[in-house]
Amino acid sequence: MLTKRQKQVLDFIKNYKDKRDYAPSLEEIKKHLRLSSVSTAHYHVQALQDSGYLRKDENQPRALDVFSEQKLVQIPILGTIAAGLPIEAIEDKENIAIPQFKLKSNQYHFALRVKGESMLDENINDGDIVIVKSQPTADNGQKVVALINNQEVTLKKIYREKEYARLEPANPQFKPIIVPYENVQIQGVVVDIIKTFQESAHQAHVETNINQKEQSKESITLPKLNIPLDKIIKGDTIENMKKLPASSIDLIIADPPYNLSKGNKWAWDPKANLPGFGGAWNKVIESWDNMPLSDYFSFTASWISEAKRVLKPTGSMWIFGTYHNTGIMNTILQLLSIEIINEIIWYKRNSFPNLSGRRLTASHETLLWAHAGNKKRSYYFNYKFSKNFSDPTDTLKIKDKQMRTIWDIPNNKNPEELKFGRHPTQKPLRVCTRIVSLASKTEDIILSPFAGAGSECVAAKSLGRHYIGFEIENEYIEIADRRLKNTRYQIANQL
Repeated sequence: MLTKRQKQVLDFIKNYKDKRDYAPSLEEIKKHLRLSSVSTAHYHVQALQDSGYLRKDENQPRALDVFSEQKLVQIPILGTIAAGLPIEAIEDKENIAIPQFKLKSNQYHFALRVKGESMLDENINDGDIVIVKSQPTADNGQKVVALINNQEVTLKKIYREKEYARLEPANPQFKPIIVPYENVQIQGVVVDIIKTFQESAHQAHVETNINQKEQSKESITLPKLNIPLDKIIKGDTIENMKKLPASSIDLIIADPPYNLSKGNKWAWDPKANLPGFGGAWNKVIESWDNMPLSDYFSFTASWISEAKRVLKPTGSMWIFGTYHNTGIMNTILQLLSIEIINEIIWYKRNSFPNLSGRRLTASHETLLWAHAGNKKRSYYFNYKFSKNFSDPTDTLKIKDKQMRTIWDIPNNKNPEELKFGRHPTQKPLRVCTRIVSLASKTEDIILSPFAGAGSECVAAKSLGRHYIGFEIENEYIEIADRRLKNTRYQIANQL
């Protein structure tokens, strides 16, 4: 089932490809159909992919194939189901046509319209249509249509707990429904979701926000949550995080002080000729990076505690570090019951050599990937991206092989990253964009508690995410703002 706008997008892509043998970019789709933003164009393209009308090769530019002849199957829409408190499903005697490949087997399938917001974190919104395979059983964690006490029907994830069934919402604002298992009848398992995108007042609000973001430096505020978006905010990160609502952030990328500004100053003259190494280098000696150990421990515990509070149950955090501070962060994460998902070794093959000759050459940094610690482990992870990803500069990652916990990424930055100035501990965009792609979705909110020159925020904006950055130094805020002003949404280049 296509909306009028989706049909226009599909026709434009088909005609464009017939003439040129490659698909249009999102920017071209936006301009041709006079859409208000590239993000809206991406939404329609994604909906067409989800519905089976488009197929995309994730690793090739402009690689969209149009399925011109879809075999459609009519299935009944039996009524409305609650994604909230249970309500009765009523037979409306309406049909919907869907591509045959969407049906997982020859078993009976039916559709239901969704009412409510308890399944938002599973990307099931009010007004969507769920396709359900009729069956009387389900595995733990599956999304089911459940009949409660022979009178009320609801859409939830099901878990068996001894003699009870727990019908779990996917929205922290709703409580689970717990009933004796014998009082629950599973009507079917959700096999697909048909997104009913409507250019409603809410969507117009979102698109207006996107346009404001692209055209000005003023902050955007999400309705209800009162979060300042797409802005670097001056001030202490702990105090600023305290102003954020609980469970409001999808992804945190933290590059905190390593507390290593101690000892003697070291520097490298870029005029010296050393094979494999080039550019000026100075040891970081900054006042904000030099604390007594007890103060640093308290500081780290405070900001990580706030990070846990603002993180959504489906969110996660990535923390940069080295041997100077990773052990402290690891300990605090465990004390706060924050589960560490992975420890990633960022191998820097072009690391600065050890000048004193008294120790091994430090050639890596550490990334701790963690989530809030809920038992369901519902954090977002783009496994498909992690497997398909390849980069000729990373000699350890092989396309179509699982991504491992050692990343071979040179530490050098391209000229565009340093065009407006630099931060002494600035991270390359190649690291930041990889994290954003792995652990967030389009339109997610990404927090950079220690923004510096804004690399994490630039990565977020370039991939169609919202961002919030906190930074205490005006010099670096100005650099970050100039970088962000010159950053464009780059996902169109992936089509």
